[in-house]
Amino acid sequence: GARPPTDPHEVLQLQIGFDAQYKPVRLGPGARIESRLAGWAQLSARLNDLVSIFAQLPVMLQQSGDLSALGAPDPAFGFAVGDIRVGARHAFLRGPIDLAGQIALELASGHHQSLTGDQRMGGEALLSAARRRGDWELIGNAFVRFRPPRDVGTVRLGNEIGVRGGAAWWRSTRSRVYAELELQTSLRDFAQQSFPIEWRLGSTLCATSAIALDVAAGTRLDDGLGAPSLRGVLALRYTPSLCSPPKRDTGTEPGLKELVARIAKERAEREKAEQEKRIPGLLEPSETAAREALIRSEAADLLPASEGEAASRATIYGEEQSRDSDGDGVPDAIDNCPHQKGPADNAGCPRAEKQIVALRETRLDILDKVYFAPGKAAIQPRSMRLLNQIARVLKSHPEVVRIEVQGHTDSSGGTAMNMTLSQARAEAVVGALIRRGVSADRMVARGFGPTQPIATNATRQGRERNRRVEFRVAQRRTAGEVIDIAP
Repeated sequence: GARPPTDPHEVLQLQIGFDAQYKPVRLGPGARIESRLAGWAQLSARLNDLVSIFAQLPVMLQQSGDLSALGAPDPAFGFAVGDIRVGARHAFLRGPIDLAGQIALELASGHHQSLTGDQRMGGEALLSAARRRGDWELIGNAFVRFRPPRDVGTVRLGNEIGVRGGAAWWRSTRSRVYAELELQTSLRDFAQQSFPIEWRLGSTLCATSAIALDVAAGTRLDDGLGAPSLRGVLALRYTPSLCSPPKRDTGTEPGLKELVARIAKERAEREKAEQEKRIPGLLEPSETAAREALIRSEAADLLPASEGEAASRATIYGEEQSRDSDGDGVPDAIDNCPHQKGPADNAGCPRAEKQIVALRETRLDILDKVYFAPGKAAIQPRSMRLLNQIARVLKSHPEVVRIEVQGHTDSSGGTAMNMTLSQARAEAVVGALIRRGVSADRMVARGFGPTQPIATNATRQGRERNRRVEFRVAQRRTAGEVIDIAP
């Protein structure tokens, strides 16, 4: 069935398929199609985050049978083009339930004698809904199809209504199995032969990061016209959002004053170790004299230099921490807008833009969260404001040399799949920030799956909190030196 579009970044989708049918028309002698091999090609293009357009070209490759009793003296059983479909799809809702509407026009391009066209323009209005929960996904369609009146033997065809329903189980992020049920009826006649019901079982496998292969088979549940005794479907799709592989990320904090003190201490310890290597050369008069010489050397040369360097860095650090370029009383070090005046309770930015990002010494605190399509790494449009603010803060603070984007999931599903999914989501956030002007070498993505929960996974609220993206400062430039910040 048609599914709501969930990835606002997927620009194009291409699908090529083949449909083999055995006995799709069974109305008696002279009114039978024994077999039919058809195909289609469909191209979809996204116009913006919510709207996409598509065009579908159906073809009949070969069919066999006898339609003489239906008034088809010269039936077309070779290659024929069906009614070309063009349309648009609009996403209305994304979240726990994805909802979309679709409008399509069917152009009168099919061959009437081959039962592949109506010879007049038709249309279809369709509503599509989907819900993903863990490894399971449910999809439903309801549609109305507008067709010209037409009699095929005793079957009275015309405008139709129908529904489709499907359930899919994702065996991994790159493969699934699914079952579908479809039924429809003509509004001109509610007889059994104008009410085809059909079911199918199938599987999807991602051959590459962008190419998916679909295989399905099914049969009819009644004698409705158009429901074959056996159907087989093979389709090849270019769909990066379905086959995007996943990737990985975490962090916490120390204090910068302690880091400055630690630098001085470590430098002094290194220089002391170098001096101790020179002890053998100083042990000439006696060990005591050598020790005294070493102490005097350390006191006169080593310690003053180390202490002086530490004091100089501490001075530079103090200047960095107190600098206020825009004079709004918020130090540049924690000012999201260091060149625009704004109050401290809005992170130093004008009140016109409410800040949902706060820069700390060892992390970026976010007052919102990054939302993804369920079970996928596609970022939902409602997260664009948050990502824009994060990118602006990082570009305004070049002293944040490297940041670690961490992806976390709840415990639903397999651990391996969640590790892969959390890595993919962390990388999707890194990619979004790169597109917003943040240098790629300033970021690293890591996925931790369900290994670092911050709440219980026994409740829905707890699982919602555990599905998160966090931002840890991994390297910072302080007093002119790049410092690694331990997690």
